[in-house]
Amino acid sequence: MGTIMVVPKYRISTLSLLITFGLVSASATAGDWQLKPSLLLDTYAYQLKKESNDAWDKGAAAVLTPDIALLYDSKNLVSIFGWQQKNIFYDDKQRTDKSLDYINFDTRLSAWDKRVVWSVSANKDYRVRNSQRGIFADEITGYADLSKTQNLRTSLLLRSAPHKEIQSSLSLTASQVNSKAPENDDVLGNFDNELYAASFSLGKRQRTNEFYWLINSAYSQSVRDIGTSLTSKNADVIVGVPMFHNLAWVNRARFETNDIATNYTNEFRSVGTGLEYRFGKVSYINATYNRYSQQQLEETNDNYWALDMLIAPTRRSSIQVILDRRYYGRSVEVSGSYRLQHLSAKLSYNERVTVNNGLDRQFTDLGLFVCSGASSSITGCFLPPTANYQLAPGEVLQNFVRTDVEITENVVLRKGGSFNLAYDKDRLALSLNIVRSEDEYVESSRLNKTKAVSFNGKWRLSPLITFSAAVNVYELEYSLEQRTDKNIQLTAGTEVKLNDHSDVSLNVRRVKRSSNQTQFDLQENRVWLSYDYRF
Repeated sequence: MGTIMVVPKYRISTLSLLITFGLVSASATAGDWQLKPSLLLDTYAYQLKKESNDAWDKGAAAVLTPDIALLYDSKNLVSIFGWQQKNIFYDDKQRTDKSLDYINFDTRLSAWDKRVVWSVSANKDYRVRNSQRGIFADEITGYADLSKTQNLRTSLLLRSAPHKEIQSSLSLTASQVNSKAPENDDVLGNFDNELYAASFSLGKRQRTNEFYWLINSAYSQSVRDIGTSLTSKNADVIVGVPMFHNLAWVNRARFETNDIATNYTNEFRSVGTGLEYRFGKVSYINATYNRYSQQQLEETNDNYWALDMLIAPTRRSSIQVILDRRYYGRSVEVSGSYRLQHLSAKLSYNERVTVNNGLDRQFTDLGLFVCSGASSSITGCFLPPTANYQLAPGEVLQNFVRTDVEITENVVLRKGGSFNLAYDKDRLALSLNIVRSEDEYVESSRLNKTKAVSFNGKWRLSPLITFSAAVNVYELEYSLEQRTDKNIQLTAGTEVKLNDHSDVSLNVRRVKRSSNQTQFDLQENRVWLSYDYRF
């Protein structure tokens, strides 16, 4: 069923150096360097109230943030480095002044028409990792609930030329997360986790009326400080034999195992046969009748039907639905996209076993956005209107990933989906993101559910004035604590461009958390004035 590649830990640094040397030698070209330093001054006034009977905690703060963005862009190498240092000064004695460093680094090196791609990323920030402490906490009023978190990631992709009839690809990934306990103990402690993964695929480029075959395999190992490592392996093979015009006989086999040295360790195997109808350039629908064997504490065997459907009427739109079975029962996977010049939509749903430490980012990838610098947030970026969009001077492509609400060392079975809708035309940019997930903690009886909706809007009133607004709503359910929290954040602001080097903005924010356990109720009101100077 294909070769599963395992990368020993001690060889990753050596491998990275060899790849770097080879790719740089093969693809070194002249590029464009940009250095973009800036200085941001924020002045805050806020009032905070915890629990309904407490008095308002009022205060003010000033934040001075030097920012440096270093950008390099060439045919085969794109690199972004961003550094910020937030220096926070309070006017009250309840909080202490602090200086916090934020780092974001992302580089991608490619060669031989992008058949070899090596990427490295690193970041350091401060974030909430236990949502029960308040998902909207930040450095100004909630620093004591923030964890200092550092991520390192490197990956290597090898693939065949896209025009080849037989396609192959090999992907190797290594990543690490280091998370420190916040001042207010969140019971998670310090932890350092690692993820090593490899995937391999080999097969025909397209499903045609001729003989078709495809092999996929994957391996991953999540190394935890607590408990044993989670080792996952899976492989599948499908073979299609043409029968009549657009109709084929398909045969498939699958294997999956998840090993954490507990009663949850499982193994699932299946084989099946059926028919597939093909239409259009890439679209198909197949149904197979399968026999499975499952091992988890005891062995079970049974039969089931499976459906795999891909409909792609145009190059800009597609949807795939897979109804199958895994060790825990029936499974569903959905992925779809729709893209016009000014409107795009993306839909996804999947089910997977993972360590909830943020290293596996498959489900939360939001895609590439055009941004004005290395430190841009997603609210200041936009989707490229076409696949061949030419970047303007100072613009860079950034990949945004939705941050998980939780970062822990727990192994979870996550069932979750998301829908993203984005619109950008003339002076108006809008985005809507809907997320729903269910996390079953496989080593305990905990079940957490998340429902989230976020809306962002930006309206360029004139070349000098921009209005922005955002609404974020989270409903979180914690079964073990029998607790349900409803969190809402409202923000709005106006930015005025003073000249080519400086902007000034006025912003307001309202945060409210309502819980069925009133001791966790919270409210915050905030207003702040910002001045940004770009050298």
